[in-house]
Amino acid sequence: ILIITVGTPLTEQMRPDYSQLGLALEQIAKSSLKGKLIIMRSTASPGTLEIFIKPFLEKKTGLKAGKDFGLVVCPERIVEGKAFKEVKNLPEIIGTNDSLSGEIAAKLFKKINPKKKILITTPKAAELAKLFTNVYRYINFALANEFGLLAEKYGEDAHEIIKILNEDYPRGGVPKPGLTGGPCLSKDGYYLISDLSFPDFILMAWRLNESIPNYIVNRLKKCLEKRGKKIYECKIAVLGLAFKAGIDDTRYSPSVKLVEILKNENAEVAVHDPYIKETQSLEDTVRGADAIILATNHPEFKEIHKTINKIGTYKPGCIIFDCWGFLDREECKKSGFTYLRFGSGKDEVVE
Repeated sequence: ILIITVGTPLTEQMRPDYSQLGLALEQIAKSSLKGKLIIMRSTASPGTLEIFIKPFLEKKTGLKAGKDFGLVVCPERIVEGKAFKEVKNLPEIIGTNDSLSGEIAAKLFKKINPKKKILITTPKAAELAKLFTNVYRYINFALANEFGLLAEKYGEDAHEIIKILNEDYPRGGVPKPGLTGGPCLSKDGYYLISDLSFPDFILMAWRLNESIPNYIVNRLKKCLEKRGKKIYECKIAVLGLAFKAGIDDTRYSPSVKLVEILKNENAEVAVHDPYIKETQSLEDTVRGADAIILATNHPEFKEIHKTINKIGTYKPGCIIFDCWGFLDREECKKSGFTYLRFGSGKDEVVE
């Protein structure tokens, strides 16, 4: 049994990049595939198994899929940070055109957990299932971010509104605003729509989510200017570089984009992430800071304003920009910080 788990990123033109997949297939084709099963786990566009992988291997080897060797797609659907738990418990979607290959793949995954649920479908349906899952989540996060922008416009707090609308409501489950990214959510929409010739709201969602780091920097600039400061004269401390809480992965991270935008504004930028060794210490990061941006909602940052206040080396009237609604607004203000929250129009600039 051969399992393909290679990266499938996007090109600079935002098209699916199958270069790593092609190299993997070249290596696979060099060995004898007679009687073997190949399982495709990587994310790919609909039709990749049947249109790209199958003809590639048949041409290179002279063998026939479904007769001489087995071929299935079983998209990996685990979330980063919970891999061991989810690989054991999540149902496996197996897409295949021959029943024997599906049965063998099912037996393999049941070795992980005999009670694991197996869902058999076509290859294209399995590929679409993975993409539908991630794109659905990504669009929901974009909608939450739009709710945040609307709440700011009306002088309200989207985090507070979403909390009360979700409470004990059977049709709740609305996510809160925040920076959205990562190697799956940010790119999978392009795998789904790369061959479409008409406009769609998946692209709109991508544009909205990708615009949030720039929006945050512009809002911070306005706040600093009201205090008589230009951003290029300021030190900005960024807390968190990973694309989500509790991990060290920076691929497609909106925090990385945020840092790049700040540097393009000629601001002095310091970054601390407790999961990434290459970043600075918290003490060095906040020393002399005019503003602190909470960019990743790591659990270690839950009461970070208290820790920073004890360090006490930031500039007087330092701004804390909370991208997640993670910190207690009143506690931050009592500690002497100017508090800003993405998704809230309640926070005033202290003159």
